Amino acid sequence: MDSLIAFGLTNAATAGVLAIAAAAIARFTRRPALWYALWLVVLLRLLAPPIFAVDLAIPDFGREAATGATELVEVAGGTVSLAGAGFSLDPIAVIAALWAAGAMAVVGFAVAQSFQLRQILTSSEPAPATLGRRVADLSRRLGLRRVPPTVVVEDRVPPMLWAFLGSVRLILPTELLARLDDRETDTLLAHELAHLSRRDHWVRHLELAALALFWWNPVAWWATRRVRRAQELCCDQRVAALLPANRRAYADTLVETARFLSGRSLPVGSPARAMADLTQMKGRIQMIMSTDRARDLGPAARLGAAAILLAVLAISPVLTADTDDPEALGRPISLELRDASVQDVLATFSKLAGKDILVEPGIDSKVTITIKEIPWDQALDIILEQEGLRWEKIGDRIIIRRGDGGPTAPIEPSAPQAMVTTETVHKFVEGGDITEPEIIEKTPPTYPEEMRKGGVSGLVIAELVIDTNGQVRHVDVKESPAPELAAAATAAIESWTFKPATKDGEPITVSYIVTIKFSLQ
Repeated sequence: MDSLIAFGLTNAATAGVLAIAAAAIARFTRRPALWYALWLVVLLRLLAPPIFAVDLAIPDFGREAATGATELVEVAGGTVSLAGAGFSLDPIAVIAALWAAGAMAVVGFAVAQSFQLRQILTSSEPAPATLGRRVADLSRRLGLRRVPPTVVVEDRVPPMLWAFLGSVRLILPTELLARLDDRETDTLLAHELAHLSRRDHWVRHLELAALALFWWNPVAWWATRRVRRAQELCCDQRVAALLPANRRAYADTLVETARFLSGRSLPVGSPARAMADLTQMKGRIQMIMSTDRARDLGPAARLGAAAILLAVLAISPVLTADTDDPEALGRPISLELRDASVQDVLATFSKLAGKDILVEPGIDSKVTITIKEIPWDQALDIILEQEGLRWEKIGDRIIIRRGDGGPTAPIEPSAPQAMVTTETVHKFVEGGDITEPEIIEKTPPTYPEEMRKGGVSGLVIAELVIDTNGQVRHVDVKESPAPELAAAATAAIESWTFKPATKDGEPITVSYIVTIKFSLQ
């Protein structure tokens, strides 16, 4: 969950920087197509995962401070569990829940709008034949391969394209059509068909995804509004270029449409808000009436924009929670233990450390201790010292051993073969009646001659997987004084057979730690 939140916050921060850059660039250019491309990049940056990430380590989102004085208490059955002094919530879980609730609200609102529009469409009628022919002619002139079905409705709704499951309809209100003459109607149709030729209806899905996932981020709403305004301006340019003699009629159409929609409460997410936005009307009319030829992005500009888009989407910083060294967190805890099983205590510490804790067999004493407000790693040291135990880190695991290292037993005592001893450590599995696997048949490791002559000795610690038939399925050497000793130990272990471990009386596959001591005598 932390990684998902880190991903979201990283994308939000990166998109915020891009939004500021897009707004700054837009102040120095009059190309709506460029504005549209810039703001579309902002939306894509909110959603796109980076291909090449630059990690920026950050604290664990305040989990350390929020955890506070965690208390280990003995409960019924002798088990030990984490519990605070009172009721507390994981801040990450709270953030995730609020995030998901907001996303569902945004999606639910969009679904409600869709159902409302579908209800309106139930009373729609096909457009008159004359209107249909004009739609077909304008579609052909705009390069559309298919002519969208056109319907008229009596309700006061904005003229729009409505796309659902791949089908697209052109919806026109009869009251607005009655207010427009033929030239004005042509400009209105051309505007909506320009949206279709630009595939703007597909961008609506991108906008909905961005608003749902980043409903709390003003950048998502800002970028969505800017994208829609840029779309309107791009369509205005297309209409002015397609029907240059109808520029004045087109300006009158915009004013009449805004007057038609005035007084109607339009939802924040409605695509008609751009059409009805009077604050943008003056600029749109000035651009429409301008005799300057509408300029789109040329091939070179498009290639450059595509390169920038790929770079922005492929490379970005990624915030990662710095939890590689849990001891460094210094998380304070308080303990009040009374005859608690050391296995249960260590299982709880495993949760605190975020690491597996492997315990030597036979360690099953009872712990009675009271500790107040000290880091958990120091608390573990105190408990282990009291019980005559010690701990060490091997890779991403913590191994609990007896303080004196434990007894060793010879496997092959005959001279001049070096003495090789083994001791096993099973992985603690919480819950149920678990028995460790037992060695049935074992081949003693052969001490490599060059290692023996060179006086190389020490421990080889390996983790193996033992299946439900007692066969060794995998050997992973965690620590070894030399590769030759690791190879000798692996070759021997792979031939061993075990009585399988059981849980609640049933054989299970377990991870098992074997320590082989190569000692010269």
